[in-house]
Amino acid sequence: MPFDGVLSNRIAKELNITLAGGRIGKIHQIGRDAIVLQVRAAGENHKLLLSCNASSARIHLTQRQFENPDTPPVFCMLLRKHFSGGIIKDIRTNGFERIITIETEVTDDLGDRSIKKLIIEIMGRHSNIIILNKDNYIIDALKHVGSDVNRVRELLPARAYVLPPPQDKLDPASDNTLDVLLNSASQCGKKVESFLLDKLKGFSPVLCREICFRAQIDESTPANKLAFRELLRITETIKNIMDELTRDIVFPTVIFDNTGKPVDFHCIGLLQYSSSKGFGSISDAVEEYFALKNKNEFNTQKAKNLQTKVSRLLEKSEKRLAINLQTCEENKDYDKYRLFGELITANIYSLSKGMDTARVTNYYSDNNESVDIPLDKDKSPQQNAQNYFKKYNKARTAFLYAQNELSVIKNEISYLESILFAIENSKDTQQLSEIQMELLEQGYIKHLDKKTRKSPPAKILPKKIISKDGFEILIGQNNKQNDKLTLKMARHEDIWLHIKNFAGAHVVIKTEGKDVPDSTLIEAAEYAAWFSKARSSSKAEVDYTRIRNVRKPSGAKPGMVNYVNYSTVVVIPKEPV
Repeated sequence: MPFDGVLSNRIAKELNITLAGGRIGKIHQIGRDAIVLQVRAAGENHKLLLSCNASSARIHLTQRQFENPDTPPVFCMLLRKHFSGGIIKDIRTNGFERIITIETEVTDDLGDRSIKKLIIEIMGRHSNIIILNKDNYIIDALKHVGSDVNRVRELLPARAYVLPPPQDKLDPASDNTLDVLLNSASQCGKKVESFLLDKLKGFSPVLCREICFRAQIDESTPANKLAFRELLRITETIKNIMDELTRDIVFPTVIFDNTGKPVDFHCIGLLQYSSSKGFGSISDAVEEYFALKNKNEFNTQKAKNLQTKVSRLLEKSEKRLAINLQTCEENKDYDKYRLFGELITANIYSLSKGMDTARVTNYYSDNNESVDIPLDKDKSPQQNAQNYFKKYNKARTAFLYAQNELSVIKNEISYLESILFAIENSKDTQQLSEIQMELLEQGYIKHLDKKTRKSPPAKILPKKIISKDGFEILIGQNNKQNDKLTLKMARHEDIWLHIKNFAGAHVVIKTEGKDVPDSTLIEAAEYAAWFSKARSSSKAEVDYTRIRNVRKPSGAKPGMVNYVNYSTVVVIPKEPV
């Protein structure tokens, strides 16, 4: 977990410097497990966020605006009763434990000043926010923990507050700790990263890996295999880090992967990573990390929800396609029934009721061959003829309707596949909101989610790339953008490209009246293949033509066009640099 004991210790000191002596004003509860305290300190307003969410427990100053519930929850009302108007005396941790105490001087019911404490325990799924009175008895906890859950440590009103059972770990700031590490390493067969994690209080896996990296030690090496000089490098690295922290030298940092997603953060520089961003305070780093993390999680969930909806629609369309294909197959010989009816009518006087088969000459055939027509012997010849004419009309109607539906359904499947492709390639909330709005306009969904209703998506422009030859290449990122690019932004002489027989982006090369070299055409075709369902193919066919040869059929869905007079080029899909 990123929020380890070392970081908890440092952010408590940072918050104490900023907020000690400040007065608590408004208090809000955000959702089920987060609290925001507004604090006026040193002439400035601050917002302190405390979250005991299992996956994002933390405490830090925030600049975010939160939506407050219309009716405050009971725990929020208790916080207001006990802490509104209180003066923050101290913010501290218990050594390197992930437990932060906000000690506050408040006025009690009798008008006397007394001390009350707000505790946040940052311990994964066991995280909690607890209110204590001056005698360290629990007034209430955001998450109640009874004896049925934890026999050793109940977190219920009127119970004495006790710290979690101490772990048998070493204080990293103690000089004696380094000697213990040197002596105990030879008896541990675990990887050195795990050895440090087991021994050092407040150290997270990322911090243990950082020590190994700075000491130039392979983190997977067993501790008992390390040479004495390697152990010395490790202890020296720990000493240097703790000395810097003691002297308040911090480097708040957020680490990113190669896709730009945040993967970790800390109050020291994490040299083991190549992509990082520094911040002026630990609060700023923590807020940036969780803002980006929550945004990515929200986008992932929103994309997943949209994918689920569109996949269900696609599944229904494919079932309809199968039904209509079967209907066409079953009724494709509908003319046979009309022929039988006409031949029975032509031979009506040679047939009689009670016959189960009529052998007649087919006058409509060039060879005048004989035809055996099944009859219902309980019906007269006239009734058998009428029965075949009814079968003819019914089968013909079913066949023609199914044939027409096949065209409509195939277009719908093609459209829904293009929507799925756009969702899979969406980079942010705005693009997903555009797709959601499109589905609403096309009648596939009935309403937007709350966030999209409150802030309609901004219009996003197609992606622009300058080719190696200096030509502008534009790429649509969803169906609406494809329409705008092809039908409004492009001119007649511009070159239009699209992957063959797959869902994909519309790509346009802006010619500006110049001849486009083959190298630019190939480059644009590679991008068209990349931004398509054929991305994973080793080779892909891409069609290209002038914009004047591209038309949108009347009533067609967004992104759906027809084109003529085109050529095809085979390329390897390539992502733009």
